[in-house]
Amino acid sequence: MKSVNLDGKINNDLMTRLAAFITGTSYHQLPQEMVELAKLAIIDTIGVSLAGWNEPAVEMAKKVYASQKNGQGGVSSLWGESVKVECDKAAIINGTASHVLDYDDASVGVVIHPSAPILSAIAPLAEKLSSSGKEVITAYAIGTEVMIRIGQVMGIRHYNLGWHATDTLGTMGASAACSYLLHLNAEQCSHAIAIAASMTGGLQKNFGSMTKSLHVGLSASHGIQAAVLAEQGFTGNGNIFGKRGFFMAFSGGVGEDELQNAMNSIRFGDPYDMLAGLSVKKFPCCFGTHCFIQGALDIKEEHQLSLDAVEEIVLRAQPRSLLPLVHSRPVTGLQGKFSAEYTVLAAMADGHVKLSSFEDEQVQRTDIQKLLPKINVLEMQESEKDKRFNRRLPVEIQIKTKNGQLYEKTVLHAPGSKENPLSEKEHREKWISCLSHYAQSSLDHGGIETIAHELYDQGLRIDVYTCFSDWVNEIHNQLNDYQP
Repeated sequence: MKSVNLDGKINNDLMTRLAAFITGTSYHQLPQEMVELAKLAIIDTIGVSLAGWNEPAVEMAKKVYASQKNGQGGVSSLWGESVKVECDKAAIINGTASHVLDYDDASVGVVIHPSAPILSAIAPLAEKLSSSGKEVITAYAIGTEVMIRIGQVMGIRHYNLGWHATDTLGTMGASAACSYLLHLNAEQCSHAIAIAASMTGGLQKNFGSMTKSLHVGLSASHGIQAAVLAEQGFTGNGNIFGKRGFFMAFSGGVGEDELQNAMNSIRFGDPYDMLAGLSVKKFPCCFGTHCFIQGALDIKEEHQLSLDAVEEIVLRAQPRSLLPLVHSRPVTGLQGKFSAEYTVLAAMADGHVKLSSFEDEQVQRTDIQKLLPKINVLEMQESEKDKRFNRRLPVEIQIKTKNGQLYEKTVLHAPGSKENPLSEKEHREKWISCLSHYAQSSLDHGGIETIAHELYDQGLRIDVYTCFSDWVNEIHNQLNDYQP
């Protein structure tokens, strides 16, 4: 029998369980697999942030949020240089850097980037509070779990409405993670979540622009602000998940019975969803392109095809996989990251897709621009069972050559996914490539690989750091000669 309150049929059990999860979780309760995943995710997120540090969007964010006036009395570090700013400002800048290359990890079940907004909120607050590595790992586990589970209540309909779920759900998860670091009680946690619910936003229409990466910075900053406000006694509506609340507003008005059933199914940390679905990116672009890229690379290698031999290409994927791929005729690197057409052509032209693939001049190559109209991207038909059970289907790629040959490939699991994970060597190589990209403006490249190996090894031991920010400071010390 359903409990009834002023919100009609919808009870408030989810908020009660959420607050209990935040206040009742400790490092020693975490599965060891979750601890190891968190360490790798933290290393990966800071790595891609450093790689993106010199991007124009980050430079502009620094000008606005790390000015001399804003920087007075700062206690929280920027990841890419030895500058300290106010806690929430550091979250905006670091968060923007973490997502600017679209190289950060993804969780495909609710179509989000979990690590970037959560770590971008945790790290500056942890530095202010002198939190340990174990506390940061625990906060990360809590924040990503809350982010994903809240998204599961709404399902794909939230994303279909045009929301950038990394922002909307990231704000909620970041507030939960920061509530843990601040040791808020259950009532304060519910207020923090309710405050965060009114700070969420982010529209897919801005994909392919600088604003997409800003979404992550804003969600991290808002997560900190919500938790700090709650710590000070600021209040929100503890029934924020009830009628006319967060879920109804952000899912387009889901029915009460369906909503209650979805909320009842949520079990925070039992198990941690990240253990089943985190994908670490091999390619620095929208995850929706990755299976297409791998298929193109496979065909190129197996049949020794050159771009000159291509007559036309057909790409097929289920509708939700195509939603973020909004640029069919890209002319900038940012747009190219959200283009199935460009990423496949880049793979065929170069035999790889890496950071340099998304320089404007690479996207604007004449041979690639001429072929863009010859690529058809089609929606794959889904059965009712596919839709109901949220099944992932393999993408299909067909390449027809000028001499009439037809080559086909299907790819179900992208490299870096749970089913096709990166090796330890590939994780480390990605970190090294990110730090090398960060240091490319320097004339001295001599020791960067050695430094990168040392910092990676230290990152694998962040659980023994009594102060997490000591590792961030070590990054600054080691990379001092390469900083802007």
